[in-house]
Amino acid sequence: MVTAIVIPILIGYFYWITKKETKKQKERWKNLSLVPSEARLVGNLLSIHTENKRFYHQLYILETICLIQNDYGLTTVVYRQPFTPTSNPPSFSKGDQLQIVGSWDGEVFLAGDMKVVNRKRQP
Repeated sequence: MVTAIVIPILIGYFYWITKKETKKQKERWKNLSLVPSEARLVGNLLSIHTENKRFYHQLYILETICLIQNDYGLTTVVYRQPFTPTSNPPSFSKGDQLQIVGSWDGEVFLAGDMKVVNRKRQP
């Protein structure tokens, strides 16, 4: 008799916890590209690499890692955005001068907004 009452309550409780966690992770996934505008970085693009990464269960992110050369040396810039069928990676090429707004996370610069200041001319 006790089992008939306790087991459905446990299943309902764990279902509720799972739904709550999924909702929280989906909100984090949607706000992934919202990085506080605390600093600005200007420099030349040396390399760019974009890949898909799993964020949470069926949610993926598009992560672009750029190596920027500026007056202070080399800086690694990470730009993350939610991966959807309409999302496109940034279309920059090597040699472009970029202005990046974002925040520092240790030695890595987290980008919130990336703009081309000067595009490298093709020969």
